[in-house]
Amino acid sequence: MKEIGEMRAEDGREGPAFMTVGGLCEEWLRSVKPMVKPSTYACYLTMVEKHIRGELGKVQAADLTNQMIMDFIHGRQKQGLSAGTVRLLLFLLKSIVQAGEEMGACPGEALYLKLPRQAGKRKEIMEWEDFHKMVSYLLNSRKSFELGLLISLGTGIRVGELCGMRWEDIDLDTGVLKVRRTVSRIRNVEEAQAAVPGGKTILQIGTPKTGSSVRDIPLPGFLTERLRERFCERRFSPQTYVLTGSGRVMEPRSVQRRFKNLLRRCGIKPVSVHSLRHSFASKWIEQGLDSKALSEILGHSSVKITMDIYVHSTMNQKKNYMDHVLEGIVIDQRSSL
Repeated sequence: MKEIGEMRAEDGREGPAFMTVGGLCEEWLRSVKPMVKPSTYACYLTMVEKHIRGELGKVQAADLTNQMIMDFIHGRQKQGLSAGTVRLLLFLLKSIVQAGEEMGACPGEALYLKLPRQAGKRKEIMEWEDFHKMVSYLLNSRKSFELGLLISLGTGIRVGELCGMRWEDIDLDTGVLKVRRTVSRIRNVEEAQAAVPGGKTILQIGTPKTGSSVRDIPLPGFLTERLRERFCERRFSPQTYVLTGSGRVMEPRSVQRRFKNLLRRCGIKPVSVHSLRHSFASKWIEQGLDSKALSEILGHSSVKITMDIYVHSTMNQKKNYMDHVLEGIVIDQRSSL
């Protein structure tokens, strides 16, 4: 953190009591940088610069009110930002305000603010017919990329986790997949802050996003068998990436591009590659399987997250429910006529 003499307001006044929200953001970012993953810090920095500094940056930290913060949050909701992004913004503002309170720069009432209710978007899943087409195509392919997609469809792992998967992460004897790393493209924070031209982003291979994301997933029988066949054909080294069949890593946006081309060749409606994960989870829920087990397989930190994201009824399910509500009573009434 800066010394008090370096904490200046826009008009040059010094001390924490005269700090702006922009200055407070800078102090907070500096303090959290050593404590979070580079990808997390890059995300925080981008959110602060893109959203918070522009609207609240010049406000005196001591003058920041709950109403200002809630007006800011409501404004971002009206702009159509996702529920997750809005939640992150409120989390960042609370953290920044807490740091300001500890420094004596602003009151801490914002710590008790709650996020306004916002309807979340339904996750994109593949239609049943397209789902069958995809499974059939992947089962009949002998390519590493298609094998990777089959793993995603059969386990629900995240795209970044799929990109980071090596053959050493698959135990073919026990049929268990170990999720130990993820691949992501993040902002090159050091060069961005130094205003170095070019090199805006870097590819990062690191640990999964949360502790619950580091997990062991039991593979379905058909997938274990397919992986055994593939391994016997090629005898990959432990460090070989499953998705590429080589020591070269593929990044998520490249997976999306290739997936888009694959859908076109198969005559399947365009969807995001993330729909493989969402389709897996939705099929699990539709079959009435244990939600706690699903939460652990997906790497969620709680069952509530899984239920909030994936538990919704299809129109066919709703029709079946409607048919059953009064079915017994109506049949009894008809038989008595």
